[in-house]
Amino acid sequence: MSTAERPVRRALLTPPQLRLLLVAGFAFVVVKSVRAALTEQAGLVTSPAASAVVAVALCAVLPLCRRMPVAVAAVTGAGFLLESQLWPVFIALYAVTVWRSRVVAVALTGAVFVPAAFGPYRELVNMPQVMLFPCAVLAVPLAVGLAARSQRDLTGSLARQLEHLEAANRLRDEQVRMAERARIAREMHDVLAHRLSLLVLHTGVLQRRGEAVPEPVRERLDLLRTTSAHALDDLRDLLGALRDHEGPVPLAPTADDLPALVAESERAGTRVRARTDDLAGLPAAVRLAAHRIVQEALTNARKHAPGMPVDLTVAVTGTTVAIRAENECGVAGEGAGGPDGGSRGYGLVGIAERVAALHGELATGRAADGRFVLTAELPVPVHPVEEPPVLSGAAR
Repeated sequence: MSTAERPVRRALLTPPQLRLLLVAGFAFVVVKSVRAALTEQAGLVTSPAASAVVAVALCAVLPLCRRMPVAVAAVTGAGFLLESQLWPVFIALYAVTVWRSRVVAVALTGAVFVPAAFGPYRELVNMPQVMLFPCAVLAVPLAVGLAARSQRDLTGSLARQLEHLEAANRLRDEQVRMAERARIAREMHDVLAHRLSLLVLHTGVLQRRGEAVPEPVRERLDLLRTTSAHALDDLRDLLGALRDHEGPVPLAPTADDLPALVAESERAGTRVRARTDDLAGLPAAVRLAAHRIVQEALTNARKHAPGMPVDLTVAVTGTTVAIRAENECGVAGEGAGGPDGGSRGYGLVGIAERVAALHGELATGRAADGRFVLTAELPVPVHPVEEPPVLSGAAR
């Protein structure tokens, strides 16, 4: 899947909304800290104004939590132990838990928790509000931070697995495309080699007719035979390396091959309602593509929707070959294309490559009635008949 094809993953909050939330949270912490300093007589500093200044100073270092969480946690922890300022140390311990190792987070939380849990120390520094909030409340930022960190790690792990899966799918798609291109090249090699061999053969037969053929025509035939032979050699040199150890593939399918595919599917248990036109007279590449599309459609229908009948139509006109295969989706919601009736299998990747090579159009997916539909349209090249070139006067 390319970057443009990836689904858009929308964040829960946009950057402006996130900034607004952070500002509101910071303002809440400042208000609560200053209010506690002005209304509660706690800590070593007895003056409410001085306590408010200390509270503002502790809140002022909180924006550095992302860059220096350990230092901020140490400062706010000291503010809590000496001035009983609880909210700044909450934020700092949470930041340490999220952005630093768990050992550091547990150590800093313990460094703040142990003295606050010691009764004589609380009396020494005048921490009456800790009696209202058990010391275990200091474990709240640690627990929340560990949960947020685990969620972040899980999200990152899933994102990496998704990237690896997408990379593997892209690699497999590319391998399928390369294999299909090699198969097309092998088929074209066999077809063109067959045609060129016939051309060389018949040209040689005409050359050996002797006096029945005028001299200028014999010269043209000799040039045609030599050029065809060289073209055949070049074709074999270029595409012969693509042959595998299984030997050459068959030549272009005949007109009887589509009924044979239908009969094979019916023997396998798939009822096919076929309406197919004769493919005779079409170019070899078009016949090969039509045969491969029908074969893939019937195979996928038999694989993903067993027992469901298939409606197959192959209509041949003067300029196009239209192929349509549709069937009901299977019990598991699968159609002829894969799960959910819409995912493209790797056989369809090869079909798409073959259709694209012929400048055709391919579409697969569910129709409005829930049936899975595969449609392909292949253009049939038209070769106009040209007048033969006028030879020299002796050839007239």
